[in-house]
Amino acid sequence: MGNAAIYEKSVSEYRRWLEKTEGDGDTQAELAALKNEPEELAESFYKPLTFGTSGIRGILGAGTNRINRYVVRRVTKGLASYLLSECAEPKAVISYDSREMSEEFARLTARVLSAAGVRAYIFPVLTPVPVLSFAIRELSCDAGIMITASHNPKIFNGYKVYNSEGYQVTGEVADDIQSRIEAVDYFDEIPESTDNIEILSDEVGEKFKLQILSEMPFNNNRICNEELKIVYTPLNGAGRNYVADVLSRSGFSQVTVVPSQAEPDSTFATCPVPNPEKITAYNEAFKVLDETKGDIIIATDPDSDRVGAALIHDGTKVLISGNQMGILMLDYMTKFKEIKPDSFIVRSIVSTPLVDRIAERHGIKVIKTLTGFKYIGEIISLNDKEERAAGSCFFGFEESCGFLPVPFIRDKDGISSALLIAEMAAYYKSRGKNLMERLSEIFNEYEVCIDRGRSYAFEGLEGEEKRRKVMEFFRSDRRALHGVTVTDKIDYLKDDTGLPKADVTELIFDTGEHAIIRPSGTEPLIKVYLFVKSASSPAAEAIKKTMDAFQ
Repeated sequence: MGNAAIYEKSVSEYRRWLEKTEGDGDTQAELAALKNEPEELAESFYKPLTFGTSGIRGILGAGTNRINRYVVRRVTKGLASYLLSECAEPKAVISYDSREMSEEFARLTARVLSAAGVRAYIFPVLTPVPVLSFAIRELSCDAGIMITASHNPKIFNGYKVYNSEGYQVTGEVADDIQSRIEAVDYFDEIPESTDNIEILSDEVGEKFKLQILSEMPFNNNRICNEELKIVYTPLNGAGRNYVADVLSRSGFSQVTVVPSQAEPDSTFATCPVPNPEKITAYNEAFKVLDETKGDIIIATDPDSDRVGAALIHDGTKVLISGNQMGILMLDYMTKFKEIKPDSFIVRSIVSTPLVDRIAERHGIKVIKTLTGFKYIGEIISLNDKEERAAGSCFFGFEESCGFLPVPFIRDKDGISSALLIAEMAAYYKSRGKNLMERLSEIFNEYEVCIDRGRSYAFEGLEGEEKRRKVMEFFRSDRRALHGVTVTDKIDYLKDDTGLPKADVTELIFDTGEHAIIRPSGTEPLIKVYLFVKSASSPAAEAIKKTMDAFQ
């Protein structure tokens, strides 16, 4: 379908929304604002939001390709249909973060589920993703829903769906739910009710914290912990009460929460992109670090499944990347966490291969899987079942600041990971070094592995076509890129990799370095992951030149 046909289809759907939402003042105002913005109108209506890497995620606003009440009602009705087909008396638990409309969407979700015959538990206040994952199994629920756009800019929101095991739905289940969503029209009569809703107490959250504290810290030296000065920022999200509490109970008495980012704020006024992978998210925290003469900054994103850290090293502000933190965590845990004969690590294919070398030295098996922590959760869950017993999960890790050091849940956990970062920082401080200095020692011990990640934006209808062409280019057979020899290629969409099919391509260069290229599942981006041996790598420059040519 050409752009003209797509635009015509978008206008037709736009007019239908104008007619069907008459009487809904807010939506009518949003639609009126699109009347003289043809590109934005097309973007809002040219396709429906569908399940991606982390559920459904989009910009807030009117339209099929946006997040709004009509989309949330439709998705929830489809989810309810699936649950009722699978369970005699289905139950679901719902949580939300600090984003605009998160609480409203969560309560709407509960009412639609309730009217459909699904028992709905809902947290009374914003609550982190890892607590939701824990609550699903704690309450013997059949599903969980998290209203969040995770670390995306403030204009986004989203809808994550979890299964009874506590990880996000995958494969045939996701496809089944999606097909049921597609059977529902945005303007169908969808009843709502409060009869089958239960507001949760704080008991579940307390059990979650106690579970972490029963397994951590791994090296419980409270004297070291008391000496560490921590600056913590929840980035105006859901993590504050959980992170601050587990740190306090573990003996970290010198914790300063960044005042401007301590309370929930849907505008994210001081951090427009509340992403702990970006050093700009730490601007306010560095001010507090300077005032308090602190040792380290720890940050969790709005739904508190991701965690990051930054510090001053050699007089310079330094952000520890997700890959670097994964290396530090694994190295540290091999010192203090029990390694069982059947221990294994699960990491995403785009995460640092240095983890594999550390694991091999300590006799720990490594299982690689696709991008998305749901696949890590799925592997842990399958290995926990008696009929598939194949080891004890030691660590779950993906490069985008997602870690699971104590796998009693099935999603990445910013709370236990924040505690682990604090513990590591305290331990190494007691030995006269910081985390970056320890990382340098690890590189000297194993081999330097520099990770470089970059996202290339291709927005709009034209951008979608460009993203397709980028992937076709890298998928095609070629022996060199800008003079750098390509010795091998793995096509995760067409090759037999043992993993689910995915639009991902990996290039291996004659230097032993490699690059992985994939389109984002939630944003109009092509993501490139590089693992090189020097900052001036020709392979990295070749990839950059190739991507720049598509911009």
